[in-house]
Amino acid sequence: MYQRIKNKLDMEIIKDFLESEQTNQNVVRRMEELTDILDGAYDGSRGAFDMGGYILFFGDIQTYENHISKIMEFYRLDKDLAEYSNTIEGTAGSTIQWREELYLLSSDDSLVLIYPENAEAV
Repeated sequence: MYQRIKNKLDMEIIKDFLESEQTNQNVVRRMEELTDILDGAYDGSRGAFDMGGYILFFGDIQTYENHISKIMEFYRLDKDLAEYSNTIEGTAGSTIQWREELYLLSSDDSLVLIYPENAEAV
C-alpha cells in the first residue's frame, strides 16, 4: 500500500508509522521538507482534490513495482520524463536506497514519488 501525503498534517500522522517501520530518517526528513514546500506554496489546508501537488510514498519495493504502471497510466505520465530523479541524500551505500522523482501534472500541480529500490538497480 502507498500513502498519499498532501500537507503537514498528513505528514505528522504518517510519521509515527514511518518510524515504527524503521524508515530511513533521511527519507522522513526529506518528506517533511517537501510538505513544508508544498504548504508554503499552496496552503497547508488544501483538500485532497485541490491543486498544489502531493507525495506518494511507497514503503517497499514490491508495492512500488506492483502499482507504478497504473499510477503512470492514470496521470498520463511517462516514467522516463520526470522533472528530476535523485537518490535521497544519506540513503545510498546500503542494500536499499531511496529515490525521489518529481512529475508535473499541470502548471499548478505536481506529484513526488518516494520509493525504495535495490542499490544495485542504479
